[in-house]
Amino acid sequence: MLIISRHDEERLGLPQVLDACRCYSPQGRRLKAKRAFYAPSDRSALAREFDAIELLIVFLNEHPTDVRRAAVTLGRFRDLVGTLSGLEKRRPLEVTELFEIKQALQLFRELSAMEPLLHAASVEVTAMPEAEALLDPSDRKTSGFYLYDEYSPRLAELRRRRFSVERQMESGDSSQRESLLAERASLVAEEEREEAVVRARLTDALAAYLDALKTNFSAVGVLDFRLARAALADEWGAGKPSLLGEGDSATLENMSHPVIKEDLRKRDATFVRQSVSLPPGTTVLSGPNMGGKSVALKSMTLALVLIQLGYYPSATASATPLYDFISYSSDHLDTTKRGLSTFGNEIVRIRDDASRARKERGLVVMDEPCRGTNPEEATALVGALARFYGKQQGSFVISTHYRVPAGDGIAHVRIRGIQSEALDVIASEGIPESDRDAIRRIEALMDYRIERVEGDASVPTDAIRIAELLGLDGDILAFIDDM
Repeated sequence: MLIISRHDEERLGLPQVLDACRCYSPQGRRLKAKRAFYAPSDRSALAREFDAIELLIVFLNEHPTDVRRAAVTLGRFRDLVGTLSGLEKRRPLEVTELFEIKQALQLFRELSAMEPLLHAASVEVTAMPEAEALLDPSDRKTSGFYLYDEYSPRLAELRRRRFSVERQMESGDSSQRESLLAERASLVAEEEREEAVVRARLTDALAAYLDALKTNFSAVGVLDFRLARAALADEWGAGKPSLLGEGDSATLENMSHPVIKEDLRKRDATFVRQSVSLPPGTTVLSGPNMGGKSVALKSMTLALVLIQLGYYPSATASATPLYDFISYSSDHLDTTKRGLSTFGNEIVRIRDDASRARKERGLVVMDEPCRGTNPEEATALVGALARFYGKQQGSFVISTHYRVPAGDGIAHVRIRGIQSEALDVIASEGIPESDRDAIRRIEALMDYRIERVEGDASVPTDAIRIAELLGLDGDILAFIDDM
């Protein structure tokens, strides 16, 4: 299962990303809302999902009109869970429920005719002409439904007699009005009883098609959800993920974060795509302040979470083993419900992840843990975590400013950051008066690409230089020089 708190799920941007996956039918939306997590034992099922999405991406680009027509059909389905439950229990269905089943049968027929789309989606939706005939006994081909006279000679006779009485009432003979009203009321009551008999009979007849109805509704959900994921993957330019075996490294090429990318676009800024490889053991991500370590972790974790939820990630290429669990924790933990201090809550989270990592293959991601602790102890804790996870079967990814020595099972990567020569140029040209413009100018020089580091990564030293360029009081900087 995914172990992501609601707070960190929000920080990861998962809800916004999933909102962009648009299903048209209630069956598709229900399937999407389940957030099925594909564990290592579900590898074959996940591979089938990705194969179908791959074919659908090709189909929606080659046959956009057919896809739009299917979307319209899918959008006309209704949620019939209660109706099917009543049918299963042999509860006489109401007229509105019989109408909804008739409409669904017509939509099944429409979808069943879209054979190329269904083939691409690896889905089978079958027409049910016998069931349709039950709800359209005279083959009227109308979209509505009525308890037709053909269902019962007695019902037809009662309606004929009621209509005759109503005609007499319309003639205006007031002397017979009371007796006619009484007769009409009696006929209406008999008619309702007979309609109940007909509804019960129809319910029993339709019950024979219950399994076929369930199968079709399930297929509608699968078709809708796969189409939605294909459209999202096509929008992102995402490549089909490769599913690797145990002990392989996860790789993400040219990954991005869709939510952050869109926010940057609105500000006329560009998201710099990143590539990263995560071997089993520990991966330490270092880099300068303002260097985008948190964004890199979010993008990476989101991509791997999406893969195990059955989505293509926002990356041009990806390959990963399947994890038993994924845990993402940021530096802002929600402590309000548990009544613990920030550090206490963080240690509890670290404890629980480590306990599970001993028994299962997990992906544990931590964004600058122990940052609120004194540097000496924090360095010791972070180093201990790196060495512990270096011996585990899963992957541990940590961004930190603390030094982590090289060791077995510990890989170091870093964001390239700003070259000192570029900072020299800014210093010589002078910083703009606007703080916003100054920060943006510094950010524009940042190289967000991730590179592997041999040995242990040096602790970034850009912070003081950037503080100087942003006009921190010279007297404060002088004290730093004296230290």
